[in-house]
Amino acid sequence: MKRLLALGTSIGVLAGVLTWVGFSLPGAGTAAAVLVVWVGFAAWALFYAAGGGTGGLGKTVASTLSGVVWGWLIIQAATAAVAGGALVLGIAVAVGAFGMCVQAAWKPLAFIPGAFVGAACFFGTGASGAAVLASVVSLVVGALLAFASEKGADVIEPLLGKEPAATPTASRPA
Repeated sequence: MKRLLALGTSIGVLAGVLTWVGFSLPGAGTAAAVLVVWVGFAAWALFYAAGGGTGGLGKTVASTLSGVVWGWLIIQAATAAVAGGALVLGIAVAVGAFGMCVQAAWKPLAFIPGAFVGAACFFGTGASGAAVLASVVSLVVGALLAFASEKGADVIEPLLGKEPAATPTASRPA
């Protein structure tokens, strides 16, 4: 329980800071935002899903940024073949999804969920040139805050004192 209290405290404080800063910047809540809070939270979750630590940080940043690139490539391919409409977009997504899976053979990009979340964040922020910047900034900031929250919990946990001893239960006569 101590670890969860330490993580909750560290994550809570930093999540509040991310939200405050993200909604204080020009363009907050619009397609012009450079720091998109929900994208930062997505990267934060991926950091912990990837195992945390420096390894989780590396997996999260590399895989999510590759997903942004795949998302951008999908949009470029689909807009280059405008006449195909939804069919061309579907084919581009199929090729992109395939690529996000097979790139996992290369160790730095071996976290497939990160690639898909990175692409989803790119699409969710507008799938434009501005969305590339907003996605990259927000994913990196989110991953770095996740790393900082883990380190913060490492500092907070010893300050919480010892875990209370388990209360022994009396056995009942049969």
